Amino acid sequence: MRRSEMKQLGWTEKWTLRFAVVALLFLALSGFEGMLMRTQLYDRDALHGMEAVLNTIRPGVGDPTTEELYYSMLTAHPIVGIYGFVYMAVFGAFYFLVPFLLKKPLKHKKLVPVNFWAQIIGVMTCWSAGFFGLFNSLYTLYWPLPVSYDRVPVWGSIAFMIGAAVIMINILIFSFNLFSTVLSANGTRKYSFFQFLRAAFGIPRLLKMFGIEDKSAPNLDYNGLPVFIVAVGRGSIDTVINALVLAVAGVVILVYGLATILGSPLNPDWIDPLLFKNVYWWGLDMVADGNALIYTAGVWYLLIPLLTGRKLFGANVVKTVIMVDLLVSMAVWSHHLLGDTSQPMFMRLLSGQFITWGEFFTMGLTIFAALMTVWLARPVKMTPALQFALGSMFGFMMGGVAGLIQANVGLNVVFHNTQWVVALHAHTFLLTGVGTMLFSVIYALVPMLTDVEFKSRALVNAHFWLWIGGSVIMAYAMGMAGSQGMLRRTFYEGTRYQPYSLVAIIGGLLVSLGFVLFLVNLINSIGLRNVLSIFLPEKWLGQGEAAPAQA
Repeated sequence: MRRSEMKQLGWTEKWTLRFAVVALLFLALSGFEGMLMRTQLYDRDALHGMEAVLNTIRPGVGDPTTEELYYSMLTAHPIVGIYGFVYMAVFGAFYFLVPFLLKKPLKHKKLVPVNFWAQIIGVMTCWSAGFFGLFNSLYTLYWPLPVSYDRVPVWGSIAFMIGAAVIMINILIFSFNLFSTVLSANGTRKYSFFQFLRAAFGIPRLLKMFGIEDKSAPNLDYNGLPVFIVAVGRGSIDTVINALVLAVAGVVILVYGLATILGSPLNPDWIDPLLFKNVYWWGLDMVADGNALIYTAGVWYLLIPLLTGRKLFGANVVKTVIMVDLLVSMAVWSHHLLGDTSQPMFMRLLSGQFITWGEFFTMGLTIFAALMTVWLARPVKMTPALQFALGSMFGFMMGGVAGLIQANVGLNVVFHNTQWVVALHAHTFLLTGVGTMLFSVIYALVPMLTDVEFKSRALVNAHFWLWIGGSVIMAYAMGMAGSQGMLRRTFYEGTRYQPYSLVAIIGGLLVSLGFVLFLVNLINSIGLRNVLSIFLPEKWLGQGEAAPAQA
């Protein structure tokens, strides 16, 4: 029997839902930007009317070209999608799940609203730097493009870097809060971060092989912390590295921008482009090949047993898999530089190809453990959360195969910097993989937090197939265009790639329709008034039936 009355929300539940709602708003914005850019790739003049109207609210930009507007949107797009949608959803889910599983309160509750507002401010500052300031050097920040102020607006650059710094500092605050909660006293024992770090990298297990026992480190492995907590802990190490490296890169660019404004421009040649690219990609890659994979694995390890009612298959072994994934993630960044002839060949082979292939073993074992758990739990009820969890595994397998193909020194000569990379690999991971996984979390947490079930299973199924089908169609269309030579980050003239772009637009429309049906089902199930009550004081909503929420 479906529950329809929303229960009273506690403080944690209310903030978790706030994060989720804002994450969905960022997803809508990112998706809208994506559809606009797909439309421009099909017909570069299609948005001239809209651009003319928007230019009236952009102060001091004159008459920007279509190319400038396209590349500024392309620069902001991944910030909104990754640090807006994905990170806001992760913040909210983990702030509920970590204390819930550890059976102890969050260590620093006052930091939760700080994380909420700081992430919004940081993301919107970056977005505004693109929309108003026309910052257009792209998120990859290939040196010296971000400081080439003859083509990159200096004020837009400064604003973007300030926003990025806010985001990265906020991520560090979030990671600090998680680590503080995991390592805080539970009973009579607490641990330091460095003790946890030793355990995360498996040093106590290594010492044990030599007859030395490290009793001061927490037990992350056999019969230790829950698998999900181990994944959050080890994945957050990559999160911290990512935030630190990108923050430093942003500060460097910010210094160059401020020096230019003050009339004392710095020489871009002081920084070696190849060194900058290696350090930057080492940090940036922690998002995709570190915390995204490890966090996703942790969510599967949590949801699959919860939804099937069976203990995770190989629970102790997968903790080792998570540790190996952490180690591998530290050394795979060169697969982003396989097509750069200045990158040493031994780095391209070792880091870019052979070590990168290790990720397919770790993710393969992760998916195998999850699927074996489902298999051994038969018969299982195909709930919305389980349906989307399985769909996300398909997305990671599909995107992983594309990644395996391009993580090859020879084949990457063909695929490097083409639409194959960003569509068939990256967008499949993000939309079909991570996005579907986050919807799985939402479908699981909403009934748990609100005591309300989703009303329409037909809308759930429509959301699933439209989202999966649309993202696959879009990815394959642009992937095929990439195999024919269509470059990423390139605004084309002519009609050569129009058929691929048209199919990608159709796929994007299917994804968008699926998302709209999800929102309809969500609001119809919870009630618009209850959704508003997550943010607004009860007295603002008037009288009548309401879902009370603790402040």
